[in-house]
Amino acid sequence: MAARRRVRVVYLSHAFMVGGAEEMVLNLVRHLAPDRYEPFVCAIHEPGPVGQEIAATGVPFRALVRVPGVRDPLAVAAIYRYLREIRPDVVHTFLLTASLYGRLAAIAARVPIVIGTEVNVYEHKRRVHALAERLLMWGTDCVVASAASVKAFYVDQIGADPARVDVIHNAVDFGMLATTATRREIRARIGVPDGALAAGVIARLTDQKGHGVLFDALAAAPELAPLHLIVIGDGPLRGSLDAQATRLGLSARIHFLGARRDLGDLLSAMDLFVLPSLWEGLPLSLVLAMGAGLPAVSTTVAGIPEVVRHGETGLLVPPGDAAALARALAQLVASPGDRERLGRAAREFVLPRFGVDRYVAEISSLYERLLGAEANKRRAVL
Repeated sequence: MAARRRVRVVYLSHAFMVGGAEEMVLNLVRHLAPDRYEPFVCAIHEPGPVGQEIAATGVPFRALVRVPGVRDPLAVAAIYRYLREIRPDVVHTFLLTASLYGRLAAIAARVPIVIGTEVNVYEHKRRVHALAERLLMWGTDCVVASAASVKAFYVDQIGADPARVDVIHNAVDFGMLATTATRREIRARIGVPDGALAAGVIARLTDQKGHGVLFDALAAAPELAPLHLIVIGDGPLRGSLDAQATRLGLSARIHFLGARRDLGDLLSAMDLFVLPSLWEGLPLSLVLAMGAGLPAVSTTVAGIPEVVRHGETGLLVPPGDAAALARALAQLVASPGDRERLGRAAREFVLPRFGVDRYVAEISSLYERLLGAEANKRRAVL
């Protein structure tokens, strides 16, 4: 009997910088059943650091348009040519640019299965983008939402059929929590005093993540004077955040480390985790920190309350409220018992629910369901 041909899946994103959606693609190519699926990964513009990690796995990786600022027709044409060359069974897009350009090209290239992904509540999505996505839904088999709240918002915003939007929670590879040095050694490397309390935030330095609100909270509360902050991530606000820290007299306590991949080591150097996002989906950095047993303070936006249960697995505050954020942080600074209790409960909650094996199994099940429906459709035509 001839061997069954593997299902060819193309994963498509604008660029593979350090972020949650990019991490999802890395997890998929690492963990999909190799005897069933043949993954390919495509960046519309630049590979980025996660793209380099994907390429290192041996999975075919290509960056299509390397000229900054190239938009619309040229990018769509490049994706179309790539898909006609690869001839995938499934195209699975991540993030907004790929959701628009990639799905349009996949529909034009007559790819059998077209899947989008919605990882954030995009309240500020441009009207033209929302309209384009509404039109693209006619040729899209499914959109994967990272949380129930993300699905509800997307269905309302786009006018999508809820039956064609599946909730599959983001997940992390908890193997990333492995450490390579002691807590004291790691703290010495990053300039955090060994005996100090340290909070950490892992997020791109953008308006969305609310770093400025966090800095205001640290400056406003005398109870937080002993607290150091480890800032992991990079982005367009690096300069203005550095200036804000200086203006508020926080420079000695805020440690900007840039984008890092040694997250297990860095999480082990923290006593608590904070993510003051103004809007979100289901942030992987938060899930990973909770898996490390860190008590978390975050905001009541999108999928975060699906993970952080106030007073049980962490503390929640309204987005943009520096005073409330300061009070929550002060509670954890003052109470080792609360830190230990919430951190333990956080770890027990996320480990069985948000691991990569569960995520890959649910994505694989989605592929098989859609492939089966496509096969039945072809048989009906014949």
